[in-house]
Formats: sequence, C-alpha cells, structure tokens
Amino acid sequence: MQIHKFSKNWLLEAVESSPEKRVEYKDSENRFLRLVVHPTGKSTLSVYKCPRGSRSAVRVALPFRVNQSMPNMQRIRAEASQIIATLDQGINPNQEKKAFDRTMTLQEGLDNYLKQSTNTPRVIINWRNAIEHHLAKWLNKPLTDICTPQKIYSMHRSLIQRISEENTKRGKSGDGGVGANEVIKKLRRILNFNRALTGGSELPRWPAEELGPNGLKMWVEQKPRSRRVHREEFPIFWQALHKLMCPVQRDLFKFMLLTGCRSSEARNLHIEDINLVRKTVTFNKTKNGKDHTLPLTDTLHTLVNSHISESIDGLIFPLAEPKTVTKHIKRACDLHITPHDLRRTFAGIAEAAGIGSTTKKDLLNHLSGRDVTDDYTGLSDNDALLDALEKVERLILKFSL
Repeated sequence: MQIHKFSKNWLLEAVESSPEKRVEYKDSENRFLRLVVHPTGKSTLSVYKCPRGSRSAVRVALPFRVNQSMPNMQRIRAEASQIIATLDQGINPNQEKKAFDRTMTLQEGLDNYLKQSTNTPRVIINWRNAIEHHLAKWLNKPLTDICTPQKIYSMHRSLIQRISEENTKRGKSGDGGVGANEVIKKLRRILNFNRALTGGSELPRWPAEELGPNGLKMWVEQKPRSRRVHREEFPIFWQALHKLMCPVQRDLFKFMLLTGCRSSEARNLHIEDINLVRKTVTFNKTKNGKDHTLPLTDTLHTLVNSHISESIDGLIFPLAEPKTVTKHIKRACDLHITPHDLRRTFAGIAEAAGIGSTTKKDLLNHLSGRDVTDDYTGLSDNDALLDALEKVERLILKFSL
C-alpha cells in the first residue's frame, strides 16, 4: 500500500495512471481514507476501518467520484470523518445503507436527490411540482417496487392520458406524450442518482433495454423545437413589436432578441446588475448555475437606461408573465413568437453573421459540449462579444426594414 497526501490534483493523476493491477493508496493526513484504483479505470474513495466492537475492517465508499467536478479535499475529509465517527459508534453504514436501499420510497429518493444536487431553487421547485403532482400516488412506494419495466410502462401511459386531459382543461395544446416523457426522465434521474450514491447494491438498475425501441417502445418521439422569426417575417414582427402599448413589454422582447438571453434572466434583472459605466449586464444564477456577463451595445445601453428610473422593486423589466406579449403579437401579425423563439432567432442570426461557434456559445451561455479546441481558446473576451452583438444587431435591424 502506498501513502500519499491526498489532493484533488494528485487524485486525478492517480486515477489516470492505468495500473497493471489493483492499487490502494492511503491518505497521509487521515490513515482511514483510501483510494483504490483498478486496471479497468474504476476508482473508489472510501474509509477502511473496523467498527467499534468488531475485529474486521469494513470499507465504506464515499459519495464522490474522482473527476474534475469532485469537491475539494476539505469536504472529502469532512465526509470521511463523519463515516469514521459512525464506525466508532459501532454502526456499519453499509448495513444501514442496504436496509435503506430496500425501503427507499420515491419521496425519500426525490428529497435525497434535491438535497444534494446543485440545481437552482427554481429548478428544484419545478422538480417537486412535476414529481409530487404527477406521481403523487407512488410517492410512498419503494423505488424497488416502482422501477420495473411493466410498472414504468403503465405509469407512462397513464401519465399521457392525465396530462392530455389537464392540457385540454387549461386550453393548452399537446397530447401529453412529451410531458409524460419528462416526468419519467425525472424518475430515472432520481433512481440513478440514489443508486450511484449508495453503491446501488439494493436499488434496481433503470430498465433501459426493456423500455427502449426494441422493448416496450415506451417513449413518445420528441422533435426539437425550431420555431423562430424568419428573415422575411422580421418587418411585420418588428412593426408589431413597436405597436405594443406597454413600453416594458416591447423593450423586454427587444432586449431578449438582441442579447439571446432567456426570459427568466431578463425578467430577473435588477438595477445593480447593470453597469452603465462599463456598459455591461450580468445575469445572475443562470440555468447552468453560473453568472453570465455581456457587454451592452449602444442600442441596448440606451434601452436599459430608459427603464432604470422607472424600475419597480429594482427590476428593469417588471413583467411577471410574457405570454401576454406573445398573444398581442399573434393578434397583430399572426406570428406566434415566444421568448425562447427569440433565443433561437438570435442563435440563427449569429450563425448568419459569421460568428464562430465558441463566441456563439459564450453569448448564449452554453457550457455543455465544449470541445478540446474550446478549452484551448478559452472564453471570448469582452471586445469579441461586443463585436458579435453589434453584428447580430445590424442584421436584425437590416432584416426589419
């Protein structure tokens, strides 16, 4: 057994070493904290210690994977210390975990997932609304009983009917298939998360093959939305936008179109998020959990500045629901344009303006799917982002004539 002082960088190097046989490392600062690396590439952080009153040591896995997103060593050692304290009380967490695995209900699995996830408060509320509303009668049932191919299939089909009926009552379109897909995907995430966190000895695997195309063929096909404002539609759309009686509604949609931001990001903007000296806007706690700063073109600077003195509770665009704007535009020019359609429109115009993929991702605050080239080039600087925004703005104004 090799002894090393564990650090995040050292752990990452150790798991990438590809040993010829199983290797176990001991932390020099906590002799019970271990790292095991297998030739297959699998690695495990664990505590190896005898429970009080026992002569045999047990290995208790820590709920962390050794990768770039792992927490710092302070948190890892704190988790190890909690496990050691439990063992010193004569309690074997592995036995407790197996008993909990077998009886873990959907409600407990949901609470466990949301408690330890990095989702924003808004996303957490959406998760609770989806699971606790649509799967209410399954909340107190064990995941081991729920997550069988037949029950998941039956659950999915009943959800389609229920969501379709709810949509009809609310005057919404949709046959319920996509909504049912999203609820079941959340159930899958809950199961997989808890299975990975607890070692999965008692929780079942998600029955992917049985539910896939060659099995029960459960999933309803979801086509990605592609609706946007097309070039030939810009004149009537722009005219309809300027006919809106409410300046906040008009400028909210113009702001989203010219920045590509999400509706919630624009509607949550406060005065302190605008830097009129540096001409920047910062969207806080965005969908990916990170703050996102963009430069303001002269047009955007003037637009935002005009609403600062008229803000309500510090909000630049105090509009709770943008659906009314979509309805007004529909009546004016027969175009059904939602806030996210404006984001797709922005992306399409950025492409037409010849803006590179890395800069476009940075404008839209997309972090997933970054390739090696992106990692070398890094984030676009402020001047590059401003130049790109000005190109998009010029094209939009040109199309709107």
